[in-house]
Amino acid sequence: MGSLSKFETLKKDFLNGLPSEQYELLKNLADYSSCISDFIFRHPEQLDYIFSQLNENLLGREKLIEEASQLLEIPDDNSFISSLTFFKMKHFSRIVAKDIYKKNYLMDLTEEYSYLADACFEVSYKRSLNKFKKRFGTPIDESTGMEAEGSVIALGKHGGLDLNYYSDVDVIYIYSNEGKTTEGLTNREFFINVFKEVTKYLTKRNFEGITWIVDLDLRPEGKKGFIAYSLPAVEFYYWSHGRTWERNMLIKARHSAGSEKVSKEFMEIVEPFIYRKYAGTEIFEEVLEMKKLIESEAKKKISGEYDVKRGEGGIREIEFTVQILQLLYGGKDPELRERRTLKALEKLINKGYIKESDGKILKEGYIFLRKLEHIIQIKNCVQTQSFNYKDSEYYGNKLGFKTKEEFLNKLEFYKNEIKRIFENITPESEVKLSPLQKFILTKQFEEEAEEYLKTLGFKDPSWALSRFKEIFFSKIYVELSENSKEQLFNFITEFEEQLKEFPDREDFLLNFTKMMTEGGMLWVFVSALEQNRNLVQFMLNIGRLSDYISDLMSRDREILDWAFGIEDVPTDKEGFEKEFNVISSNLDIPDRLKKLKKIVEVLVSLKYLSQIHRDNSEERIKEINISLSNLADYILEKLYQYFEGKSFAVYGLGKLGSREMNIGSDLDLIFVFKDEQSKNKFIKIPANIVKTLTSYSKEGMLYQLDLRLRPFGKGGELSPSISFYKNYFEKEARSWERLAWTKSRFITGDNEVKNEFEEIIQKFLFENPLTEIFIEEIFDMRFRLEGLVKETPEEIDIKLGKGGITDIEFLIQIFLIMNRSRRTNILEGVSEYLPNLKTEYIFLREVEARLRMIKGVGMSKIYKNSPFLYRIAHSFGLEPDQLWGDIVSAKKSIREVFLREIKIFRNKLKT
Repeated sequence: MGSLSKFETLKKDFLNGLPSEQYELLKNLADYSSCISDFIFRHPEQLDYIFSQLNENLLGREKLIEEASQLLEIPDDNSFISSLTFFKMKHFSRIVAKDIYKKNYLMDLTEEYSYLADACFEVSYKRSLNKFKKRFGTPIDESTGMEAEGSVIALGKHGGLDLNYYSDVDVIYIYSNEGKTTEGLTNREFFINVFKEVTKYLTKRNFEGITWIVDLDLRPEGKKGFIAYSLPAVEFYYWSHGRTWERNMLIKARHSAGSEKVSKEFMEIVEPFIYRKYAGTEIFEEVLEMKKLIESEAKKKISGEYDVKRGEGGIREIEFTVQILQLLYGGKDPELRERRTLKALEKLINKGYIKESDGKILKEGYIFLRKLEHIIQIKNCVQTQSFNYKDSEYYGNKLGFKTKEEFLNKLEFYKNEIKRIFENITPESEVKLSPLQKFILTKQFEEEAEEYLKTLGFKDPSWALSRFKEIFFSKIYVELSENSKEQLFNFITEFEEQLKEFPDREDFLLNFTKMMTEGGMLWVFVSALEQNRNLVQFMLNIGRLSDYISDLMSRDREILDWAFGIEDVPTDKEGFEKEFNVISSNLDIPDRLKKLKKIVEVLVSLKYLSQIHRDNSEERIKEINISLSNLADYILEKLYQYFEGKSFAVYGLGKLGSREMNIGSDLDLIFVFKDEQSKNKFIKIPANIVKTLTSYSKEGMLYQLDLRLRPFGKGGELSPSISFYKNYFEKEARSWERLAWTKSRFITGDNEVKNEFEEIIQKFLFENPLTEIFIEEIFDMRFRLEGLVKETPEEIDIKLGKGGITDIEFLIQIFLIMNRSRRTNILEGVSEYLPNLKTEYIFLREVEARLRMIKGVGMSKIYKNSPFLYRIAHSFGLEPDQLWGDIVSAKKSIREVFLREIKIFRNKLKT
């Protein structure tokens, strides 16, 4: 009768006036729980309520919330808090009474108790929300313009509807999205205030005690994190930083209070994070480490005590056995996605993941230990799971055992059997993950992943791993669908092999990463993984070959829209004009032209790269040359109009003049005025055009210029008059200039100037017949150019070197002069005059095109040990030594023909 001593001393009349059944109830409650006894002592009338509810149905969530909502009418917070604690103790006492009298199944009672916590959170949230909306205004979701909402997510035993009688409640506070309140406070600040107040309502000590112990340590980033997170922030955190233990923890997540819509969206976010289809045993090394921590913690014994939760063969080992199997197989078997431990256990048994005999032991052991845990906790109203063996008789009696020995034997049996089952978890899986996949999945084993990347050939594996983090921990990856994430994750092993086989793997990985994240192409790539493997290889080829295109696509996301939104690549004035008009008019004309140039270069290059394995080399090289030449023409024409050009013409020499522009080609420009009077009047316009072409802005630069082919080279006048050129051609020009001007082509400007200047060019090129001296001077010039590049056995120049493209150009230009032809295109000349070198010429032009695509500059040198050689070789489907040999062979053939033709020219001119 010691448990009723307080009543006997201070409330004897109350005690004596109780009917026998209520007296027995009070005695049992006081014997089980001192805090319930204290509650009834403060509120004797509650014994009637508890007794009246013994044979009634459990209330359930909605009725509990309905009753709790009446507390919202209480005006001051302190009264609300004490009333909330009273509400909790009233129903806690009711639930315990039902437990003592075995009126309901244990799991139904823990469910009711979990709903009691929900009801307390619900009214606390509503009260706090209304309070801060009055103070700071209504929070607005920036993405929808609607009111932003918050919710409470239950975790742990609270989430699993298995709440202990004296457990804390694990929760996460979330809200729909960022934005601001109607009074200008950020949503983050607003909801942090709201949820701080919720926590205060539930945890502030008052004369009734405290309502709940609220644990927020399981929120993103733990104790150092914010008290509340938006859904986008939650999604980004779990997919970019979430660990396996957090997946394990989120198995039990469910809506507790606040907006059910926000909670539903939260569950949609975390479910694919928790349950992965590609889960294999290797990735559970971290889980097994968690298992070892549990085992080591369980072995920490206090003399004479046993921890029924953490001890060997305790509750946690049962829960962990269930959850590890859920994590392993729940991705492919949605039926296993169950919050409640016993229900999940039953499903694992029915599906054959746990033997029936072991499952029976785990179920019975779980119920036994949970009942023991409850009795331990409510005895002194403390949050403990420590069973003291000296109290064996008391606990055995409460659990219905006849003797202490019978109780202890049962305890030892379950401990030993649960431990055996737990220690022998050996999940089977055929999934084999690479160390890199393991790291990406678990966010653990970083050193192992770096060692693995080292074996793939990366000189700085830490750098390489950071690139993978940029992809798989990025916001764009987080926003992919569950299936898309799986597709990309499975692609990792294939990508690893490609990196291993590609010597210039650092640039390849860097290009790929930039395109996927900075360029926003990840969603396109993943879609291709699902539907179009040819597109996958095409996008990988961009990363392998072209740093320049990769960089353009990563720095300007608009280019992606053009790249995948235009059916026909613009190649002429009409196409350029159409795309130019689409570009934002917020930019000035020069920047719109720069944007257009980037777009067209990317589109033309992408089309070229998409065809590199086809047998259409001539068509391929002609298309890229003509398209880029037409683009330069269009830009120059636009600038001429922009600066209101008058009385002068713009001519192109070099690759522009011959319509053989390539990626990285500069412009050889000539400006010619009608006369001195026009030049004096409009002299600034050519200078403005040059300045615009070569100036940088955020959109980049249009072109590098090469003005060395103008009279007197760099030191000459920028834009002389026609009369100057006439005099210069007649008296000053050298033999090589006559050769260079075979490529001269009118681009834009005054047609009168064009017509008059064309006559002067024709006369310069064709009036004087070729002489042996001319051929000797050209021959000498060719060898001087060759000497400038200084080739070695390890370094060759495919343009200016021995047997390079310049050999063919010189020959064709001589043929053009001899035949009085104003054809400027070298390939056309090769087809007519040197058809036997057409294959070699196109081959070297293709090598040049692919070399220039690597960095986007006018390179023509190739080094034998350069990774660039491998990249170009790979694009041809060759090994580097094969490509090197083919280049050397082509140059040899060209040089032989060059020497032979020069000899023929000499002989003809001698006669």
